Amino acid sequence: MFDNLKTNANPAVPVPLSKKIITVDDETPIRSLIRHALRQEGYEVIEAKDGSEGLEKIRQELPNLVVLDFVMPVMNGAETLKAIRSDPQIAHIPVLLLTGVKDAAKLEPLLQDSRNDFLAKPFLVDMLKERVRKLLQHQATLSP
Repeated sequence: MFDNLKTNANPAVPVPLSKKIITVDDETPIRSLIRHALRQEGYEVIEAKDGSEGLEKIRQELPNLVVLDFVMPVMNGAETLKAIRSDPQIAHIPVLLLTGVKDAAKLEPLLQDSRNDFLAKPFLVDMLKERVRKLLQHQATLSP
């Protein structure tokens, strides 16, 4: 019954596991910053270096949220997001797009989906944490 719970000092009170987030970015320093910031908030963070690896990990881990860079080699953020949204097993997962792209025309179609949000690079860590919280709260309101 409590398979998805971890234990604490008081075994009578189960503690839910933290939310799982996958961050997909080709820049190691950005992934490290995101990992550090989100682990401080109690999230479990898994990293991927490109969209192809990210998609594989998303399908394996079924995270609560994906933080996805927009501009990457191998498989960019738009291609990765399209693959996520076309796979019924993972289509429900909210995605926070990180991008230096300021062209609203490129981002606007992606942001019409309430499961998506975006944060411009460079970003403040506090803004990252706030957007992550909002997307996870939004997801919770949609879950049965």
